Amino acid sequence: MTDPAAPAAPQAPAPPEGFVAASAEPATAPAPPRRRPRLTETDAWPGLVLSWFAVIFVAVALFSVLVPVSASLYGVPVAAAFGVALLAAGSLPLAMHWAWPGAIAGLGGQAAFFALAVPPPGAPWPISVPMLLALCAGLVILALRGRFLPAVVLWGGTVFGSIAAVLPPARAEEPSTIAASFVTGAAVSAGVLGLAWLLRVLRARVADTLEAERRTSANEHERRIVAEERTRIARELHDVVAHRMSIVQVQATSAPYRLSGLDEAATAEFGEIAANARAAMAEMRELLAVLRDPDAEAETAPQPGFAEIGPLVSSVRRAGLVVDARIVTTAPVSTAVGQAAYRIVQEALSNVLRHAPGAEAAVEVHGDGARLVVEVVNTRAPDAEAAERAAAGRAEGGSGHGLLGMRERARLVGGTIEAGSTEPGGFRVSAVLPVAAAAASGPSTADRADGGTAG
Repeated sequence: MTDPAAPAAPQAPAPPEGFVAASAEPATAPAPPRRRPRLTETDAWPGLVLSWFAVIFVAVALFSVLVPVSASLYGVPVAAAFGVALLAAGSLPLAMHWAWPGAIAGLGGQAAFFALAVPPPGAPWPISVPMLLALCAGLVILALRGRFLPAVVLWGGTVFGSIAAVLPPARAEEPSTIAASFVTGAAVSAGVLGLAWLLRVLRARVADTLEAERRTSANEHERRIVAEERTRIARELHDVVAHRMSIVQVQATSAPYRLSGLDEAATAEFGEIAANARAAMAEMRELLAVLRDPDAEAETAPQPGFAEIGPLVSSVRRAGLVVDARIVTTAPVSTAVGQAAYRIVQEALSNVLRHAPGAEAAVEVHGDGARLVVEVVNTRAPDAEAAERAAAGRAEGGSGHGLLGMRERARLVGGTIEAGSTEPGGFRVSAVLPVAAAAASGPSTADRADGGTAG
C-alpha cells in the first residue's frame, strides 16, 4: 500500500500530436556491407561501353581479314586459318578483361601462324601485316590497362618466335626481305607499345590531378554547407535568445513600478540590467545582419522546436508517406536540443520522400533525464528502380547535404548521430542528444566513424 501523505510522482509531459506511447527502445540493426554499384549506376559506363564496342569491332575486322589472307596468300589450310584468326583476333576481347589469357591467346595465334604458313615470294615474313595489326592492337589494350608485363611477354614472344620461324633453310630464301620485314615489325610493335604505355602514364597523371581537384572542391563544398547550416542555426538561436532577453528587459524595466519600496540603488540596478539587455539584443541583431544572406527573405515565423515534431509528422502523412511515430519522454529538453531534434526528423523524413518513394517510415523519440534519442527508420522502396537509385546515391555519397546538416546540428549541441543502410534495404538515422545542450569542440566519435556521407 502507498502512503497517502507521500508526494505524488512527477508526471511525464504529454506527447506532441502525431505520437503514441512506446514502451521499449527499438533494437539497433547492424548496417550491412554496401552493395557494389552496377556499371550503369556509375559515371564510367559510357566510356567502357565505347571501349568494348571499339575492341569488338577491331577484332571482327581483323578476323575477316586474317582468314582469307592466311589461307590464300600464306597457304594455311582453311580450317586452320579460322583457328589462327580466332586466336589472334579473339585475344583482343580477352585482354580487355583477362590480361594473361589475352596475351597467351595472342602468342598462340602468332605461333600457329609461324608453324603453318608458307612464305610466298615478296610477301612480308615472318610477321604478316594482319598479324602485325593484331599484335599492335593487343599491346595497346594491355598497356592502356596498365598490364605492362603481359604486354612485354606478348611482344617478346612474338619477336623471338618470328626469329625461330625463319631459322629453317626452306624459309630463308630471301634474307634481305626477311630482315626488312622482321625489323619493321619489331620496331613498329615496340613503338606502339611505348606510345601506349606513355599514354597510360599521362592519363594516370591527369586522373590524379583531376581527383585532387575533385577532393579539394568537395572539401570546399562541405565547408560551405557547414557554414550555411551554422548560419541557419545562428538565426534560430537568435530568435530564442532574443525572446529570453526581451523578457529580462521588460521585467527589469517594469520592476520599479511593480515592486514598492525599492531604494535608489535597486532601481538603478534594474535600469542597468534593462540597458544591458537592450544592448545585447542590438548586438545580436548586428551580428545576425552580418550572417544573413542579403538576397534571402527575412524569416518572421517562430523557429520550430520539440513541440512541433507532431505537426511535422502529420504534414508528412498528408503528403502521402506512411509514418508510425512514437515518443517516450520523462523530462523537458532545452530549446536548442528541441530544435535539433525537429530538424533531424524533418531532414530524415524529407530524405525518405525524395529517395524512397512509397516506403514506410517509423519515428522513435525516447529519452530520460540525461539524453534524448531520435531515430527515423524507413523500409525499402517498393519500386525496384527507385530502391536501386537510392542505394546507388547513398553508396556514392549522395547529391544533397541533409545528413551533413543533421550531423552539424547534433555536434553543436554535444550529441552524436549515426546513419546507414539497414539489412532489408532501408535506411536508418539515429541521433543521441543531451537534454541540455552542450557545446562540442570537435566531431563526435560516431561522426568520425561513419564518414560524413551526405544524403
